[in-house]
Amino acid sequence: MPLAYEIRNGYLLWIRNPFTGVISYAVELRAKSFAYTLRRHHSHAERPPPASLDPRLLHQALENCPFCLGHEDRAPNEIMRLLPEQVAHWQGARALPGASWVIRAFNNLFPRIPGELTAGKNESYLIVEDPRHFLDQPRSLNDLIYTGALGEEHFFAVMGVAAQLIKQALDNTAIGSVVVRKNQGPESGASQPHVHQQVIGAPSILPALEIELRAQREDPTLWEKMVRLASELELTIESADGVISYVNPAGTFPQSYDVMAPRFFGLLSELPQHQLRSFAGVFYRLLAFLGPLPLDYEIHQGGGLPLHAHINVRRFPYSNVAGTLNIPRHLPEIAARIRRQIGAGRK
Repeated sequence: MPLAYEIRNGYLLWIRNPFTGVISYAVELRAKSFAYTLRRHHSHAERPPPASLDPRLLHQALENCPFCLGHEDRAPNEIMRLLPEQVAHWQGARALPGASWVIRAFNNLFPRIPGELTAGKNESYLIVEDPRHFLDQPRSLNDLIYTGALGEEHFFAVMGVAAQLIKQALDNTAIGSVVVRKNQGPESGASQPHVHQQVIGAPSILPALEIELRAQREDPTLWEKMVRLASELELTIESADGVISYVNPAGTFPQSYDVMAPRFFGLLSELPQHQLRSFAGVFYRLLAFLGPLPLDYEIHQGGGLPLHAHINVRRFPYSNVAGTLNIPRHLPEIAARIRRQIGAGRK
């Protein structure tokens, strides 16, 4: 279906998601209270001081985690790992001196797709992004390390591991498409607090990709129109080296973002290293701004789609009513704030 929307007096009133048909209405949400739905999210300053956190609770959390250092035997057989010297500017060196790895990858113990459908092989992979479980000096058990705290070079290394796993999955001729998936926080469906993401191979084109491909066939200029609309509404965040990030007013959630390489129609694993660095950099700087907020992202690729990632943030509650969403009217202010912070950080 076509990308449809209405702008009056320079403001977006509504926009229809060209893939799902859901209509998002831009309304003023700043005065609305989300105290109930967001009651778990507190600022760092509001959390208990370090002295009030029982060290035994921290120790217990680490001891129960299968992804922490020293627990390598609790995970399935390792496929690959990156050592501290292989991850430039790794920020955990001081907290974990002598660490034997920074990034690990193995088959997911609970495959997303049954192996019977992928030639008897488990093509669901899990990437542990860092051996650290908590931030430095945690004030509560919720002070977990998160992807946006890793550092840009570290995230580039994580994307490099994902690219290798994509190649490995596609070596299986039973695999038709591969997606990279991240859930951050229990509100986003993460079942394990230790920072990680997944690479999932499926026997056919995954439904979300199939929907995007169908819309692209109906309108081959769809992605260009979305990028132009983001520019017109001042929702563009970054445009660097062929990679664009922007606030997506037609996203799945009230606050959604896209990272796109609009002229690259291959796989993440096919990107030359300098382009992978650009894609990872634009992607990471947005994640760093979002910080520890509950979110999910998916990297969509293949089949003739431009390489892109959808990021959905649980900043506002998800409430789809009869095929409609409410999105914040002040999306341009959100985009401007992100641009300023990213710009200041790159000086």
